[in-house]
Amino acid sequence: MRQYSAFAGIVFGQKTRKFFAKLERLRWVSTYDCAHNRARIYHLRHRWLYEAIGDPDSRLRRPPAVPRALERLMALDVVLEHPDIIWLSTSDEKVAHVSALTRVPLEAMPHSKVRQGDAEHVRYFPDRLPVGIHPEGRWVFVCLITDGTGGDFRGFLQRHAALLSGLPAWTVRVALPAHLAKYGQGFLQNAWNQLASPMREPVLNELRWYFEQLRDGRSAARTVADQRRFKTSVRAFSERRIPAMYQAWRQDGEAALTVIGSTAISSALDSGAGKIELLVLPHAYSHLSPLVGVA
Repeated sequence: MRQYSAFAGIVFGQKTRKFFAKLERLRWVSTYDCAHNRARIYHLRHRWLYEAIGDPDSRLRRPPAVPRALERLMALDVVLEHPDIIWLSTSDEKVAHVSALTRVPLEAMPHSKVRQGDAEHVRYFPDRLPVGIHPEGRWVFVCLITDGTGGDFRGFLQRHAALLSGLPAWTVRVALPAHLAKYGQGFLQNAWNQLASPMREPVLNELRWYFEQLRDGRSAARTVADQRRFKTSVRAFSERRIPAMYQAWRQDGEAALTVIGSTAISSALDSGAGKIELLVLPHAYSHLSPLVGVA
């Protein structure tokens, strides 16, 4: 109800409560009580609501798992913090706008490959997070931090690196709840280190060899010289960003290494065309879990 009132620009009070009571009465929403009855979450699920916005078969109609529900609440708070930005929600919207407004090719957009039987399917913008377009033309990418470890934070940055390299102006907005504010500067530093530190060609060559050894798993067949080289590589590539780079290389091959060695992102950060910002949401979310379904 807090989020609805903020979106509608009204004072939270009796009108909001009556409106949500009607939604419950019509069974257009499912309700979830939170720990110690300190809050209630509403899940819009009725098909008519989604038909009204042209997406009757939306995946958002399905009840989300608890972690996913909390991420959606955080993402909505990020959107409400910046009402002047045009926000894109679905993968199709994001692909269409990037294709229409930029020269970034489809293969440079964030994607993941999923194998189903003998076929391989590509999913674009797999993070399912809002992407914004500021009226001045700057692109805004939201990365949610839901715990002190950051989860897939480095993977998010790696997936978006090729896209960021092709945009004229962009912002990566690292959003986290108030109770994790103490970790904020650390995540900013990690993002800066990963995006603003391209690897030079000699290092890339060694990284390529190291990734090939990891992929092939030929430790028993390596010569003594190769075993020594591999041990040296393990020590040299002990940075936390390396696993995300390895996954990108396994998926996209040489294209991933091209992005890792590109200076486009570091140049954008130096000029101000690229920005990495911290957004501490003025709300706590820990009291929302565990959710108890009472629909």
